[in-house]
Amino acid sequence: MLTGTVHVVYVGASPLINGHVRSRGKTLRLLAPVVSGGNALVVRPGLELRSPQDFRGRRLATPQLGNTQDVSARAWLKSGGLRVTLAGGDAQVIPAANPELVMLFGRGQVDAAWTVEPWVSRLTSEFGGVVVAEDATAVVTVLACSAAALEDRGDDVRAFVRSHWELRNRLIADPALHRRLISQGLAAETRSKPMAEALLDSALHRMRLDGHEPAADRHARLAASLGKSMDDAVSAGLLREAHPLDSLLSELQEDRPTR
Repeated sequence: MLTGTVHVVYVGASPLINGHVRSRGKTLRLLAPVVSGGNALVVRPGLELRSPQDFRGRRLATPQLGNTQDVSARAWLKSGGLRVTLAGGDAQVIPAANPELVMLFGRGQVDAAWTVEPWVSRLTSEFGGVVVAEDATAVVTVLACSAAALEDRGDDVRAFVRSHWELRNRLIADPALHRRLISQGLAAETRSKPMAEALLDSALHRMRLDGHEPAADRHARLAASLGKSMDDAVSAGLLREAHPLDSLLSELQEDRPTR
């Protein structure tokens, strides 16, 4: 979106914040929250790691440097007084793509992983991992666009948002359809057999599609959640500074229930 290659995107909250800060609030606009929850720290079985202080000298994996879970992990460790740097510190945070993260966890090459569903459920069901910290309110996916797209193709962007809400309404009203589409989509994306029913149940239990709420409530909730994520990223050294969120949230579309 920063280069104009795409107009509308589903993206994690932290990458959006990063782009917002980099562009000094001029380029990106958040259109709607999509999914919250599913953001958790999983520890290998048999390890008594429950608080940030327990992770001194330990290795913790996250899906990607600077993504939503990476920021959450670094902020959580720092909340216990640990010094965490990009190169190491009191605890080592190791960014690794989720499939690699699962392999490192299964081989015992990391002590824990902070990731998102369905990888959280894979680590607990396949390897006996234990969830020791979880942020059920974290906004993990949003729908966003560029300011240029709104200026050049505003009607198309708003039509896309309406289509997003229509699909969301269908998925909330029809959980069986929701499950089927997720199962088929993940199987196609990973080129593997469909996810086991129990694993899918566990993953969906931790995640929430954002439903209807008053526009003012949505704005306040996102401002608080994204503001905290931005402050955490600055504290972790992933961003040099914070930037006001007013322009990023200025195009939040009103969510009208389907009649």
